Amino acid sequence: MVSGRRKMLAARDDLADGLGKIAEKRGFTIFGMVNDLLDLAIRVDSLGITLKEAVDAYELAREVRDASFMLVLESLLYDTADIAYEKASAEALKTWFDAGIWVAQRYVARGVKDPLDAFEKELKVFGWNIPGITVERTGNSVSVRILSPRFSESYTILFNRYLEGFLHGCGYNVTFNEVGRGNIRLEAALKRKANGNR
Repeated sequence: MVSGRRKMLAARDDLADGLGKIAEKRGFTIFGMVNDLLDLAIRVDSLGITLKEAVDAYELAREVRDASFMLVLESLLYDTADIAYEKASAEALKTWFDAGIWVAQRYVARGVKDPLDAFEKELKVFGWNIPGITVERTGNSVSVRILSPRFSESYTILFNRYLEGFLHGCGYNVTFNEVGRGNIRLEAALKRKANGNR
């Protein structure tokens, strides 16, 4: 049974004023808006995440949607990758490499300061089929490790090529590459510029 008792909550003036404007714009009372926000905070906490994590995930989902990504059945993706690799491996490898470059260029065009960090975050949020993602940097080098027992062999090879394209698009040359079904290990170094600097 819901109690009819009310409690007072204190808030900074600027936050209370901002909430009042939002409530008015959306046709809520401040009481109703505060109760909706508290209800959402409790729901988010029951999911085991913070409000910041929920908002960050929503913003990322919107960015991914706006960048023309879409959800697809995992088995459909793997089966299609297997067929494409079997029937036209050279074209499939080029397509996945080019897609990696495109993603890197998308980050650059959006002014993302650290494309590798953004890419890792997106993979961790949307790579539900990838339980193991590690991106480590040391100086001008980067190491990427992907571990997913659910990947088919063909999909692993194609996804590796996608990662190579992404690193290439971020200005790296791959220096080490180990690929086995569901297991990718890449190491790369920043490309040298014409004057010899990195």
